[in-house]
Amino acid sequence: MNKKILFAFVALLMISKVASAQFVKVSVGINGGGLGTQMMTEPAPTNPTYFYISGYGGLFTTINFGKVLGIRGAANYALQGGQYDVNGVTATVSQSYIQVPATLLLHAGRAVSFEFGFVQNILLTSNYREENGSTVNITPDEGALKYNIGAVGGINFNFGKVVFLNLKYHYGLSKAYVIYGQGFPTSTVSAGLGFNIYTNRKSAFR
Repeated sequence: MNKKILFAFVALLMISKVASAQFVKVSVGINGGGLGTQMMTEPAPTNPTYFYISGYGGLFTTINFGKVLGIRGAANYALQGGQYDVNGVTATVSQSYIQVPATLLLHAGRAVSFEFGFVQNILLTSNYREENGSTVNITPDEGALKYNIGAVGGINFNFGKVVFLNLKYHYGLSKAYVIYGQGFPTSTVSAGLGFNIYTNRKSAFR
C-alpha cells in the first residue's frame, strides 16, 4: 500500500511539473560513441569476452518541459558481439542492430540530467565465426534473435547548449541470443557524445 502511495505521489509531482512548465524546448541532433557488450549466459562459457568493444551512432530528438522534465527518443545503429571458447574452439559472434530507446529525462540544473526508460533492439545482420585450425563463417547467425528489449539508465553531462556527454547502461529484459540450446539476454555499457543541431523553444501556453 505504501508503495502505491509513493508511486502516485511521484506521478502527480511529474504531472504538476509538466503542467507548470513555462516553456517547451525541442532539440534534434546526432550522437555516437563506444559500446561494450556483456553476454549474460548461464552457465557462463569458457574464457568469455565479457565486454566486447564496438560502437554506435544515430539521431535523437529531445523535448524538454520546463527546467526539470524531458523525454528523448532516438534511432541508433549499433554493433554488438562477444567471444567465447567451446570445447577448445574459439567462437566469435557479432550483430548489428537498430536501437530505438525511449527515455525520461530528469534535469538536476543545467549541467546534469538523469535518464531512464526502455530500448528496443531490431536485428539487421549477424555473423558466427569459429576458429579451430581453420575458420568457419556462418551468416546469418541463427543464434541471434530478431528482436529484444531492455531497460535503460544513464546520466548526461552538458557542456553548454550544443554538446553533452552521455553515459548509459542497457540491461536486457528479453532473450537476445541462443547458446547451449537456451536463450539469454545481453547488456551493454556505452559512453558517447551528443550534439544538438537544431533547437526550438516556445511558450507552453501560446
